[in-house]
Amino acid sequence: GTLDAIDSSRRGSLCKRIQNMIFSRYLFLALFIPASTLGSPEADLFHRHNQSAYLALRSSSVSSQNEAQNRQRRRRKFTRNKSYNEAKNRLPDDPRGCTLYGAPSSIPDSGLGMYTTVSPSNDEAIGLPEIGISLIDPSIGRALLANYPWSGEQLVGNTLEAKKTEGLIPSLGMLANSHLGLKSCKIDLGKGGSSIFKGFGGGQSRMHWGPIPWEVDEPGRGASSEYYNVYFQVTDAKKLKIPDGMSNGATEIFVDYGEEWFAWRERNGAFSGMIPFEKHFIRADAMIKRFVEENEYLILANILENERDQQRLEKSLQQKENQLLSPMKKDDLKLLNNKYQLLLDESTKEDPKIAYVLPPVDQIHNLIDVGLSTARYSVPNSLQSTSWLDAHGFCMDNMRMGRSTIPQAGMGAFAVRSMPEGSIVATTPVVTLYQDLLKVAKESKNRDVNDLQLLINYCFGHPNTTLLMFPYSSTIHFINHGATNTNDQAGNDSTSTNAMLRWSHSEYHASELLEKSLQEMQELQKTGLMIDIVATRNISIGEEILIDYGNDWVEKWDEHLVHWEECSNDNVPSPSALMRLNNDQSSILRTRSEQNSMPYPSHVQTVCYFSKHHDYDDSEGILRWQFTTTTEMYPCSILARESFRNDQSQLDKSDTHLYMVHVIIDDSTDAYVVNVPRYGIFFAEKAYQSNQLLKCGFRRFISLADDMVPESWKKQ
Repeated sequence: GTLDAIDSSRRGSLCKRIQNMIFSRYLFLALFIPASTLGSPEADLFHRHNQSAYLALRSSSVSSQNEAQNRQRRRRKFTRNKSYNEAKNRLPDDPRGCTLYGAPSSIPDSGLGMYTTVSPSNDEAIGLPEIGISLIDPSIGRALLANYPWSGEQLVGNTLEAKKTEGLIPSLGMLANSHLGLKSCKIDLGKGGSSIFKGFGGGQSRMHWGPIPWEVDEPGRGASSEYYNVYFQVTDAKKLKIPDGMSNGATEIFVDYGEEWFAWRERNGAFSGMIPFEKHFIRADAMIKRFVEENEYLILANILENERDQQRLEKSLQQKENQLLSPMKKDDLKLLNNKYQLLLDESTKEDPKIAYVLPPVDQIHNLIDVGLSTARYSVPNSLQSTSWLDAHGFCMDNMRMGRSTIPQAGMGAFAVRSMPEGSIVATTPVVTLYQDLLKVAKESKNRDVNDLQLLINYCFGHPNTTLLMFPYSSTIHFINHGATNTNDQAGNDSTSTNAMLRWSHSEYHASELLEKSLQEMQELQKTGLMIDIVATRNISIGEEILIDYGNDWVEKWDEHLVHWEECSNDNVPSPSALMRLNNDQSSILRTRSEQNSMPYPSHVQTVCYFSKHHDYDDSEGILRWQFTTTTEMYPCSILARESFRNDQSQLDKSDTHLYMVHVIIDDSTDAYVVNVPRYGIFFAEKAYQSNQLLKCGFRRFISLADDMVPESWKKQ
């Protein structure tokens, strides 16, 4: 009876709408929630700063000309870098415009998130290659920073560096949120088969930045992270697909934190309410699809009535409701409600979390609009337009990582788009922490290692405060220091600064935090501060982005150059020995007994790729090695070696060797493994022997300008 009141074309259209939804795998219709309550970002106020006066002011505090000349002489032996022109134009312009945004997350009360305008395929990389920063024996307790580290296994080989390790991965590893029903990517532990461990292995890059490894006499050794090629890999491209009818759209990127991350917080009361897992969304989708198929007519009637309700509201005809709603329609709605209640009862009995993700019966039409995906229904704003992102977000891919043009700087950040003076190169939120958190733990102090975590080199700070700020947007950590003085009158010298820091003009920058005391900032349990990196002159495509790290940083670096000459002669092991050992894959490895008379370098150890799930070879508990693509690796000692003729070889049929090894998994677990091939064994530094822990490695934060540090933050 309800359908008869609608003309045939309208009825056919509505029927087709539901049929398409039922018989196709996914039907995405763009659903936007207007953000009319959000104001447009504040206009760029860079014109308030006079560029010439700013650079002159920053340069005026530099030491005298004679001291500058002395610094130059000290630096001269460390400036063996190729011309910057070699790298200047390696990065092509990106005709697509911005493809990676930071903007408010669609998950309520979750702060900022990340969005992409690209629909990648499974196993493709998403986002940009990022840096990974190792935390060695961390002791950050309940500080705000404690919410962000990944387990040490996520930086390939990091677990070998110390007894306990964790890793910070900016951008997708810190800014992106996680939704267990829409998680679409995870850290790629084997990106492109690139090398690790100074030239051997498969996974993230942990090679040195140059054509040769850091040598003993290079003062940049140990001053920057060697985990600089960390990618995230798409695991479910369907969840990142932008609807076909959405020509200028973007979707929020949800990273896989792991279910235990949520389960632990749920057990400890960190979340209010239930946290449904992926299996709950999958089961709810199946149940609601079955329900829709069985009740197509009733759902269609409900959709029509909802549309009529809206029309009556708009036309102020609510007083005629009883006339417009036939008795038969009332029965239809009652029947639909009863059937849906049975579904809710069934799902609650099976698992309350399934019922939790199911929508109310009067919202089924909205669920249809998002392809019957209960996960997508829970965050409808996860699909956005680029115009909304341009208005309410910030671009995160204006820069790409590349080899720096600055000697001893490692990697650098290079412009992929032309950026005029005054434009924003990058915007980044920051995590606040205090300097004492970055002191090494007691168990590390008992060893000959650096007193400070490497993380401090990537933080913003100031000599007059103990507060530090770690930025976690994309590619920020590859931006190097540039000189504030240049002989180039145009100011376009390759080593001169072309960008500066300021407090962000973003509407999401919590400027009220600048009024809080130092104690309040140290106890802060939420983020909110944001920093803009602004072009101080026109920047060309392929040009390296450089900022002024501050006079305090420059003075500390010059002191480091003086002391480094003493340190480099203080029996510091050379990493090139490790490189040579791993590059020589044809060598026969020495057994433990052979190493008594012919030892390997004292700072290296043999490490085996090994999975704890290998099959037992016999009843005595000996394992038979199997090829694995995992990144499980453990220190091992070589007990025996067996040679045999490889008749299948297409080379010279030379002898091939298999090894028996003793693998040390942890303090209480070990394993004896046979049939280990040469490619299953490699060399790495012993614990607490890597460059990252070098006792005389450079440590200093990047100094903020004086006018960026509130008086309330300064030490009394």
